[in-house]
Amino acid sequence: MSDPFDILMVCTGNICRSPTAELVAAHRLPPESFRVHSAGTYGLEGYPIEPGAARPLQDLGIAYDAFRARRLTAEQVEGADLVLVATREHRTAVVTLVPSALPRTFTLREFARLVEHVEGLPGDDLAERGRALVAAAAAQRGRVWVPPEADDIDDPYGLGPKAYDRAAAEIAEALRLPLERLAGV
Repeated sequence: MSDPFDILMVCTGNICRSPTAELVAAHRLPPESFRVHSAGTYGLEGYPIEPGAARPLQDLGIAYDAFRARRLTAEQVEGADLVLVATREHRTAVVTLVPSALPRTFTLREFARLVEHVEGLPGDDLAERGRALVAAAAAQRGRVWVPPEADDIDDPYGLGPKAYDRAAAEIAEALRLPLERLAGV
């Protein structure tokens, strides 16, 4: 068995979107095969998840109390097999920090769209399967056009319950197929 497949989720403050993505993914993926964590390009180091972002997680039965925000570092990016970000701006920040991360850095929605076209993944070792999925998704870039803004998940910070619910629903939907493909179900 290979090392766990490392997934890094990135947003701005690491108190709304990326912790939601981290906690949803960690809840669905087997911990012996996957490491899921998050950070923010302007991470509010040590802050808990924003209460508005915590509520949808609580509704899903996902624990969030232990979460603390982190600031994005080059070491986190370098160690990640897959970097999923909330917006194109975050993707640019990640790739500016570590240019070699481009083939494994995607917005959440972009990755979801690209993995729809991937078939024939290895099935035994989930980390190996994950690495194959990332490579196959990267090979699909540029084949399906969407308006660039369609790849972004808007920041709900301070915008009220509906904005937090919308962001959580968009994140969960963007993760649905990738998590199925990663876990081999």
